[in-house]
Amino acid sequence: MAAVTIRKVRKVFGKVEVIHGVDLTFGDGEFVVLVGPSGCGKSTLLRMIAGLESVTDGEIDIGGVVVNDLAPRDRDIAMVFQDYALYPHKSVYDNMGFGLKMRGASAAEIEERVKEASEVLQIGHLLDRRPGQLSGGQRQRVAMGRAIVRRPKVFLFDEPLSNLDAQLRAEVRIEIKKLHQRFGTSIVYVTHDQVEAMTLADRIAVLRGGHLEQFATPDEIYNKPASKFVAGFMGSPPMSFARLTASGDGKTLSMPSGVVLPARAGLSAGRAYDAGFRPEHVKLGADAFAGAVNTRARVEILEPLGAETLALLSIGGALLTGRFPPQAGVRSGDEVTVSLGAAEMHLFDTETGRALAA
Repeated sequence: MAAVTIRKVRKVFGKVEVIHGVDLTFGDGEFVVLVGPSGCGKSTLLRMIAGLESVTDGEIDIGGVVVNDLAPRDRDIAMVFQDYALYPHKSVYDNMGFGLKMRGASAAEIEERVKEASEVLQIGHLLDRRPGQLSGGQRQRVAMGRAIVRRPKVFLFDEPLSNLDAQLRAEVRIEIKKLHQRFGTSIVYVTHDQVEAMTLADRIAVLRGGHLEQFATPDEIYNKPASKFVAGFMGSPPMSFARLTASGDGKTLSMPSGVVLPARAGLSAGRAYDAGFRPEHVKLGADAFAGAVNTRARVEILEPLGAETLALLSIGGALLTGRFPPQAGVRSGDEVTVSLGAAEMHLFDTETGRALAA
C-alpha cells in the first residue's frame, strides 16, 4: 500500500494543454475515483501515474518516491484496462500468473497467489479456459485477478466496467468494493459514470477540461458541490437549475413567473443567481415538507422507475426535475402544485459558476 501525491502536474500534447497544474493527494489505502465528462483529462492523469504518459511539468510521488522518470514496471503498480488486455492464447491461470512469472516468481508462489485471487473473484472453475471462452464479466474478473496477484502498492482502474451491461456492471462493482475491503490497497479508479463514483469512492476528484473542480467525499460532492458544474454532473439524476433575481433589499429571490423564495444573507440586490435543486427537493403537492415554497408547474415528461417517478417540470420558465410517488396518477401535460425546498436550495455565481456559501 502507498499514498499517491500529484504536485502541480501538467500535460501538454503539442500546443494543447490537457492537464492544468493538478494537485491531489490520495491517502494510503484510499479508494479515489477520477470522474468527469469525456475529454476532461482523467484517463491521461491515470496514465501519467502509471508511467504510460510522460509528465510535462510537476511531480508524481508514489509511496514517498518521485516516479516521473521510472518505467511503469518499476513503479509497483498494477493496472486494469477497459478492454481487459488478456493474452488470447493463454489460459486464465497463465494470464493471471504471467506477470509473476516474468518477475521470476517460483511456480509454488504463482500457484498460491493465483489460487487466492481466483477464490476472491469466484473464478477458480475457469482457470483452464481461455479468454475467448469467457463472458465479458468473467474476462474483467480475470484482468482484476492478474492485478491482484502482483500485490502492488497501488491499483489503477481505467473505466473497467464500460464494456459490460448494466447488471454485470453492478455485479463487478461489488467485487471491486470487496477487493478493496479485503486487501486495503490504494486504488485510483477512472470513470465517467457518476453512480460508480458515488458508490465506490472514499473521495472523488471531479475534473473538467483538465482542471480539478472539486476533491471531496461522495457526501460532500452531492450535498456541498463546489460549483454548478459539479452539481449538474454528479447525481442520478443531477441537480437542475433556475435563474433567480435578488430583490431590492436582498431578502428574497424570484423567478420571472413571480415565484418567490427566501434569500440568504450577503446577496447583492437586483443581481441574478443560479439556484440548484436536487430532485428530492422538488415534490408533488403543497407543503410536502417543512419550509417548502409552493408553486404551480406543468409536467413535461414522466419517467416511471418503479419505486418512484421522475418528473421534468416547467416552473417559471425553468425546467426542474422532481421525484414523485409512482401512484400519484399524474400525466404529461398536467398542471400540478409542487413544493420547492427553499432551505435545501443551492446558489451559484452566474459568472464563475462557483457555489456561494450557505
